[in-house]
This record gives sequence, C-alpha cells and structure tokens, in this order.
Amino acid sequence: MIESPSAERRHPTILDVASHAGVSKSTVSNVVRGLPGVSESTRRRVRTAIDQLGYRPNVLARQLVQRRTSILGVVVGDLANPFFAEMAKSVERHAAARGYTAMFCNTEGESESELAGVETLLQHRVAGIVFLAFSGDARTKQAVLQHQVPVVFVSCGADWGDVVSVDDSRGGRLGTTHLVESGHRRVAYLSIPELEDQSDHARWEGCREALNDAGLGAPTHISWSPPAEYARVDGLDRPLLEVFTGPDRTTAVFASNDVAAIALQEFADRVGYRVPEDISIVGFDDVPMAGLARIGLTTLAQPRDELARLGIAGVADRIERKVKGPPRTTLVKVNLVTRRSTARLETDPS
Repeated sequence: MIESPSAERRHPTILDVASHAGVSKSTVSNVVRGLPGVSESTRRRVRTAIDQLGYRPNVLARQLVQRRTSILGVVVGDLANPFFAEMAKSVERHAAARGYTAMFCNTEGESESELAGVETLLQHRVAGIVFLAFSGDARTKQAVLQHQVPVVFVSCGADWGDVVSVDDSRGGRLGTTHLVESGHRRVAYLSIPELEDQSDHARWEGCREALNDAGLGAPTHISWSPPAEYARVDGLDRPLLEVFTGPDRTTAVFASNDVAAIALQEFADRVGYRVPEDISIVGFDDVPMAGLARIGLTTLAQPRDELARLGIAGVADRIERKVKGPPRTTLVKVNLVTRRSTARLETDPS
C-alpha cells in the first residue's frame, strides 16, 4: 500500500512517544525539559522512544503556551557596516549560550524600517530586543514599551532601557588628544549619516573638549556622504578637497567611525594626498578591515565581544526576572590602537 503524501509528512507527537515508552504525556514533557522527579530507567526509556521515533519537541507551541518565545530580536543599523556585522555574530553566539535564538532586523539606518522591523519582532513574540542601533524614533519606543518587552541598547543608547556601551565622549577625547600630541593644530571632526545621532554627538563633544583643553578652539565639523566630492563644512556646502588645501588646511581628522575614516583614506588616495604624510586620520570601532596593512587605521577599539556578552546577559536577566528595577548603564573601556594612518606633524603647513 502506498502512503499518502500527508502520511509521509506526519511527524511523531509527544503522545506517540508516551505510547511507545509506556508513560504519560507529562512524563515525556518532564524528560524533554530535564525536570527532576523522573527515575533514570524511565528517562532512558523515554529517550530511546524519542530516538527511535525521531521525535522533535514543538518548541514554538510550548513557548506560545508560556506566552513568550526564546527568541531575541536584534535591531541592526546596517549589516554592510563591518562593525555591525561583527557585533551581530557576537550577539548571536552569546544569545545561543543563554538558550536564546537571535532574529535580526536590518534597518539600514532608516527610522521607518526600524519601526516596521520592531513591530515584526513584536508580532513574533520575542522575549526581548537588543538594539545595536537606535534612531531615536518615539514610535519605536512606544511600540516596545506597550508590549513591555525587556530591551538593551548595545553600543548605542536611550533612557528607557538598559545600556551597554563604551564611553563615546572619552573615545573622542583619546583620539583627538593623540592627534594633538602628534603636533596637529588644525583638526577636523568627520561624521557620516550612518552613525546614530547620540554616539555621533558624544564623539564630537569628546573631540571638541580635547581641542579646547589644548587651547585650539573648536574643530572643523565635516558632514559627508562618501564618495561625494562635496561636504557640509561648518554648515556650508564646500568641495571636500578645499578643507585639506591652502595655508590654513586641516592636517588631521578624527572620524566618527571606521567606515568614515576608511572612506576618507580612499578619497585622499583619489585626489593624490598621502596618509599620514599629508593627512593623519583616526577612526572609531576597530573593524577587522582597519588592521589590514594597506589601511593601517589608527582607531578607538570597541571590545565587541565584551559588549555583546554583557548586553545579552543583561537582557536575559531581565527576561528571566533575575534583575528588576530602573534601567542600568554599563560603560566598557575603549582603547586607542595606533597604526600607520597617523604620524607626527614635523612642520606647520602655514
């Protein structure tokens, strides 16, 4: 007799296991969940039945009964950015170690995509949400708070959830101080649209404070969308090349992240400027590409694995009710990594 396609597709159920092992459904459930109160001989009988039948527990059904899943939603700014890609891998690994599955939402830095992605995560009844980037959109905040889902902001920030981050302002001061101590007096701060506003502002403030402490005034502020030839320089649209030419030219740049720094290196190469002989550049993040010999980017290293570990531990503790109370902030040390993209300025260009 030929079995029907539906019969071929039928998966063994917990009742099949119970019947095969000669035990109750609840006993099978207790063995699957590793609960005490079941004799070792019964456990062996149930496990043998599971193996012989090829039974796989219906995790989703069990979680729906419990009114939560073991899924963690992860909101990523842009997976094309190697920093986010590396963070995503670490988050997924540490989530698995705590018994959670990661579901990713790539927003590409757009608030509408972020809101749509978060609503999708909530529809899947995620147990918690890890923000690796946050646009600041109040609608996203309202949606999450309405569902009372634990959240953690990792390498970004907000005042309505736990935060695990480096001290962005301190990083800005460290990177800029390195340039000042290398003899640079005309330093610019470079930002690109992909970086979230809160981190961008904190790094800018750190850069500004370092120059102010050195008696050098405010840095030139460059807002640029690579690989454009023009940029917004101190509020005015100008050819980017003009910033690095003439007697008052900028000799060093603190970039808001490594993507911006590496894009500036490419721009310098395109217009015939040498790094670091003509322009010293400091980045932020220490993505794997930054350490390549041809790039050799001096940068502020974010300890990605540590950030991910602490973030997952924090949100898991909230989900499992091991931690209660108001949001907590954990700051992780950021370190300056010096490479070939910065050098001492031997003579003042003026």
